[in-house]
Order: sequence, then C-alpha cells, then structure tokens
Amino acid sequence: MLLAGTLEFISLNVWHIVMAIGNLLILMLILKKFLFKPVQKILKQREEEVAKIYSDADDALAKANEDKNTYEQKMMSAKQEADNLIKTATERAKQESSEIVAAARSEAERRLKNADEDIELAKRKAADEMKNSISEMVIGIAEQVVEKEIDADAHSALIDEAIDSLGDMYEK
Repeated sequence: MLLAGTLEFISLNVWHIVMAIGNLLILMLILKKFLFKPVQKILKQREEEVAKIYSDADDALAKANEDKNTYEQKMMSAKQEADNLIKTATERAKQESSEIVAAARSEAERRLKNADEDIELAKRKAADEMKNSISEMVIGIAEQVVEKEIDADAHSALIDEAIDSLGDMYEK
C-alpha cells in the first residue's frame, strides 16, 4: 500500500497538466490585456517624452550656439565700428591740426610781411625826412655862405658847424 499511494502521488494526471497550462494561458492573456498593454503604453509615452525632452534640449543648444555666434559677430562688428570711429576721429584731428598750423603759418607770414613793409616804409620816411633835413641845412648853409664872403678858415668852421649839427640830428 505504501507503494500504491506513492505511485498515485508520483503519477501524472494529463488532465491536471492541461488544466494548469490552460489556466496559465488564461492568466497570461488577462495579464497581457490588463497589465502588459497598459505598461507598454506607459513605457512608450515615457520614451516619447524623453525623446521630446532630448529633442527640445538639442534645439535649445542649437539656438544657444546660433545666438552665441550672432553675439560674437555683433561684438566683432561693434569693435570694427569703434576702431573705424577712432581712426576717423584721429584722421580728422590730424587734418584740423594741419589746417590750424597752416593758418597760423599763413598769419605769421602775413604779419611778418606787413612788419617788413612797415619797416621799409619807416626807413623811407626816415630817409626822406633826413634828405629834407639835410637839404634844408645845405640850403641854410648856402644862404649863409652867399650872405658872407668867407675866407678858408671861416669856410672850414662853417662846414664843421654843419657837420656837428648833422651829428646832433642823427643822435636824436
């Protein structure tokens, strides 16, 4: 009996196996319908969200790089414009400086020319006055000579007196 009970325990019942496999299949179909499909759907949504996040991040990175390049170009352009402004201002300052120096030289030359003309005029005037003065003196001496008849000593004294009066005139 022991042997028969042991065999029953070990024996295989095909209907039990078929029922177990059937239960397993039904359980699998139920789990698939109610568990695997929703889980797969949730996983797919998560995957799409992650892909969208990566796509948005890539787009943001591309836009940031584009903005950076634009900023660098604007900075270079601004630097070039500043350099051009400085260069233009420097050239304008040099030109104005040259014009001022040229105007000052022209004015100095004009004043020097005017001064030379004034000096020349003053020399001529002084020479004319001296000529007039000498002429008057010579005429005065000639009148004195004509009025008197003089001997050589008186004539010499008269000439010395005229020379002394001319010397006094030059000293003034």
